[in-house]
Amino acid sequence: MTENVNNNPSADDLPPAVPEFTGEVTSPPRDARFVTRSKESVEPTITRNLAIKRMFQASEGIFESSFQFSLFNKLPVGETNVRHVHDDVEKIYYFITGNAEIDCGPWRKNVQAGDFLFFPAAIPHQIRNTGSLDLEFIVVAAKTLDTAKGMENGGLIELSDDS
Repeated sequence: MTENVNNNPSADDLPPAVPEFTGEVTSPPRDARFVTRSKESVEPTITRNLAIKRMFQASEGIFESSFQFSLFNKLPVGETNVRHVHDDVEKIYYFITGNAEIDCGPWRKNVQAGDFLFFPAAIPHQIRNTGSLDLEFIVVAAKTLDTAKGMENGGLIELSDDS
């Protein structure tokens, strides 16, 4: 639904500005809620044919939202991950390298490096690497706040009259 994206947010859509920090700038302590990690610092888990680096996860206790996890994934050339479903988790993907064919429920779409993708909860999905490079992508997931709608209403949302 990229046609309906507001790429010109108003001042009301932006977070409030705050004054510059005036104290001594230091590195965060080990127990700080501000965390950075390099993808090289995390060992991959190989599941089926997908190399997964779990960069952050809710169980670390640093999150105050419905955030579940963030992953750095690599799918080799010509490979397809297993079609699966998350009943109560929504995911946003950002593709770093490669090209892929994406199945979500009854739909199919092609993506490439630089594209973002949203997988709704409770709809089966699958990724097929169709490019000549390993497909590298970042996944950020959050738990749904209510019962997931999945394919209810044919998997469609109701658009307002001014959409």
